[in-house]
Amino acid sequence: MSQTDGRSRSRPTLRLLKRVLATAAVLLLLAWVVWRAWGDVSAVHWRGLALRPELLGLAVVLPLLAFAVQAVTWVVMMRGLGYGLGWWAGLRAHLLSLLGNYVPGKVLIVVIRAGAVQRHGLPGLPVAGSVVLETLLRTVVGALLAAAGLYWMGLGQGYAAGLLALLLLFGALGHPRVFHALGDWLLVRLGRDPIPRRLAARDIALMMLGYLGFWLLYGAGFCLLAWGVLGAQARGTAALGVSFVVSQISSNLAVFAPVGLGVSDATLAEVLRVTGAVMAGGLLALVARAWRTVCELLGAGLGYLLPDRPPAD
Repeated sequence: MSQTDGRSRSRPTLRLLKRVLATAAVLLLLAWVVWRAWGDVSAVHWRGLALRPELLGLAVVLPLLAFAVQAVTWVVMMRGLGYGLGWWAGLRAHLLSLLGNYVPGKVLIVVIRAGAVQRHGLPGLPVAGSVVLETLLRTVVGALLAAAGLYWMGLGQGYAAGLLALLLLFGALGHPRVFHALGDWLLVRLGRDPIPRRLAARDIALMMLGYLGFWLLYGAGFCLLAWGVLGAQARGTAALGVSFVVSQISSNLAVFAPVGLGVSDATLAEVLRVTGAVMAGGLLALVARAWRTVCELLGAGLGYLLPDRPPAD
């Protein structure tokens, strides 16, 4: 038997092993969060607890606005790269691609978004590259916010150092010169046209402001969720916001887990403990998991309801 045959036969086994290990990791992390939540039950003052529907309603509205801001930022990126994407089409495609978070590897994000804008003349490969750049720049802004918050609170210097290292790494990869060089090289290698235009400083500034708005809106939604569920037992806007942003960054990094399942939940529970935002971090992490799912499914549903307008001539 040749070496090629041996390698081809071992690939399915390796893929199965990776899936088993990834699934086991997700289940172990989820079990840890549930165990933490069960222990947190005694830390909650149930008698003085009262749900606040008005805060919970706003906690759903703000993430939807955050998704819309992120979609507009993506359109700014595509237009800056020289692709004629309409605002409406970009909003619809971006909202629909939220469903892609629920498949390991997050490849479905690219598939859904590229399929939604195909009739508008956007090639699939540049759309895939834009999703990578979006993730890099969004993570850079989030890491900067989280590191600044941890430093301001005087907590978790180790976390802050790790976030700054992540910021430097992703910032270097997302730098326009690096991104364009890699993007053009890959497109030419695959027999495609290079990226039509380089991102201008104005485009980059608008994108960074867009991702800042995304994090502020999404983080504010999480704070409202915590206050709406736990009331005065959830304290410290900065602590809550930093905890949520760090958990979302871990979700971006955990490509093997759909929507960062297990990873972001465990991270949120732990950082809530470090920052002292709540006594019941595990319990709030489980509530936040349900809240995130509802918000993302509502966002995808809105994208589905938006009519697919034909491209302008």
